[in-house]
Order: sequence, then structure tokens, then C-alpha cells
Amino acid sequence: MAAGAEAEPGIPYRERLSTAAAYGVACLLHILTASSLIGGLLLILLRLKTVVQPLIGLVLVLCAAVLRPRFDRLDPDLPTLSREEAPALYALLDDIADALGVRRLDVVQLSTDFSVRATTYGIRRRRRLVLGYPLWLAFAPQQRVAALAHELGHFASRDVRRGALVGSALAALAGGVEQMEHRAATADAAFDTSPLSRYADEMAVAAVRFKAHGRTADWALWIPGLLMKGAVRLLVRLTRPSARRAEFEADAAAARIASTRAALSALHDRRLADGVTIEVHRLAVAAQTFGWTGSTQNVDEDFWTKVGAHAVSLRDSARKKGDDVNPGNGVPADPAPPNGQGKDSALPASGPRVARLSLGTTHPATVTLDTAQAAAIEDELREQKRLLARKTVQDCVQD
Repeated sequence: MAAGAEAEPGIPYRERLSTAAAYGVACLLHILTASSLIGGLLLILLRLKTVVQPLIGLVLVLCAAVLRPRFDRLDPDLPTLSREEAPALYALLDDIADALGVRRLDVVQLSTDFSVRATTYGIRRRRRLVLGYPLWLAFAPQQRVAALAHELGHFASRDVRRGALVGSALAALAGGVEQMEHRAATADAAFDTSPLSRYADEMAVAAVRFKAHGRTADWALWIPGLLMKGAVRLLVRLTRPSARRAEFEADAAAARIASTRAALSALHDRRLADGVTIEVHRLAVAAQTFGWTGSTQNVDEDFWTKVGAHAVSLRDSARKKGDDVNPGNGVPADPAPPNGQGKDSALPASGPRVARLSLGTTHPATVTLDTAQAAAIEDELREQKRLLARKTVQDCVQD
């Protein structure tokens, strides 16, 4: 058994108890949702002598609709890469998945986030990777492998938040809360109209009456909304130990696949996120305001080349300030000591993760991304990143 990050003496009793409680809450939620739907339909369809039962049935059906399981979908606005369009990229992802012993990905989408996210979508829980191109551009080849291995490693870990039972319960509760908040916001804006409108006065009076009559409904929605928010907080709290351990296990998986050196480097260079994201938005606003300096055909090269150059300058600037990054390859020389927890204590901050990896066994890379394969992947991404650049510029005003 490897030491440090890989040495897991077993799941602590308190974590097992907390996880069992989370499963119990999730099961209770799904049972209540199914019972509300079935009981509500029976009360409506049986049509008993009084009108009370059908009304109760309608309320139960509405409750079941609010708490229905929600399955993630592919984002239609993001460029999508199929296996036929990107064989080199999928070959790399398949090598990582096979090395981790997890099921291979079904689809890859590009985004403008400085992140890599592996999620499930649809009833069949197919797997997709949302690859943030700014991160891909800013990271060195082996750092990219580490980032991919970390995300795919979550499928191999025992993180109950990504499981079908607890994950769907969290999604259902979060979706219900969002739906109720959206309903309240829609009600407030239902009678908004221009002051120059011919019926502005009539609409203003109607709005006052509507809001007065709607206060009872708002109070009725406030109680179930409060209960759902409490259930979300409870599930998050119960699954916190499992999520923290899963994050450490995903780091260990990244170290085994991409090498400990690359995993530490990727953790350090995630600090470029804010600077790179700001530069992406700045370039998009500049392009929207002043137009492109180059030809339309080279939009993606102009845009993403500047983003990549800015990421390099940020890394060089951090190095000049005495950061712990070696010149030349962006790999940390001496990992930073633990710096406490971040604002969200549900997941470990980068300091403890770096320290944990540094205390473990030093692993060589088992999956590598050489220059030829990296170039082939960039060629496969050429058309999709051009579309992503244009979408970024078009949406920058709305963002």
C-alpha cells in the first residue's frame, strides 16, 4: 500500500454513518415524490363525491412535479465533439479511463470556463466531458492529462454526490428551489410595462391588485421552499466527508496517471483561473466594440493565441514574484504548505491537497500526451474553438 495520499486505512465510522444518513434522506425524498404522484393521480381520477379530494390530489401532483428527478442534458449552445470528429482526443480520454478502470466517455463539449467537468446526462446517465478551452490552452500537455485524470477519477471514487441516488436527490431539491424562486421573480415582473405605454396606468393598478392577491400564494410557497432549502443543506452537510475524501482520491488518481509532478503542477496553475477568465472577457468585449483586427477566418487563432500568451505572462509574473514554480516547465519545485480551508469548507482547499500529494509516493506518468498527439488534438479542435470564440464575442455583452 502506498503511503500518504494513497494510504487509506478505511472509511471512518462517522463518515459511514453520515453517508448512510444521506442515502436515507435521498430515499425518503424519492419515496415521497413517487407517493405524492401516485396518490394525487388516484385522488383526481377516482373523482370522489366531494371536490376536496381532487384538489388535494392536484396539490400532491404539483408537489411531485416540483420534486421530480432532474437529469442533466447536453448544452445545445456548446460546441460538441463526436468520436469521429476527434479521434486523437478520444484516444487520450480512453487511455485515461482504461487506466482508471472506469467507463469511457460518450461525448465531449467545449466551454469558455477555466475548468474541466465530467458529468452524467440523460436517464441512461451517459457520461460527458465539458472541456474548458482556456484551461486546456493555459496548461502544459502533461498538466492536461492530470486535469482529465482528476475529473475521470471522480467516477472511480466513492463520492455519493455523484451517485445516482443522492445526486438525483440533490438535483431535484435544487431544481425545486430554483423553480419556486423563478416563479416569485416572474410574478413580480408579470405586469412590467413601459411608462410610455398607452395602458401604463391600468397595468400599474392591475399589478398592485395581482400582488395583493398573490401574497397568500407566496406565503404558501414560502414554507415548502424553506423545507427544500433545509433538505439541500442537510444533504450537503451529510455528504461533505465523502466529497472531501473523493477529492483527495481524485488527486491521487491524477498523480498515478499523469505523474505526481504533473498533478502538483496542475493544482498550482489553477490559480491562473481568475486572470485568464478576465482576459477572455476583455478580449471578447474589445472584439465586440472595435471589431477583429484579423480576417474572420482566423478569428479563433487571433483570440485564443492572445489568451494563451496572457496565461504564459501570468505564469512568468508569478515566477518573478518568487512563486514556487520552476522556470521552463511550470512544475512546482516545493509544494506549498497547507493554508487552511477555503470559503467553501465542503471541499478541501488547494493547500491541503498539495501537501497530501507531496507526502505520498512519487509516481511516474502512465499516460502521456506527446507533442505529436497534442498537435493532432489541436487540429481536431480547430473548427470547434473557432465557433467557441465567435460565441464568446457574441455573448460577452449579455454576460
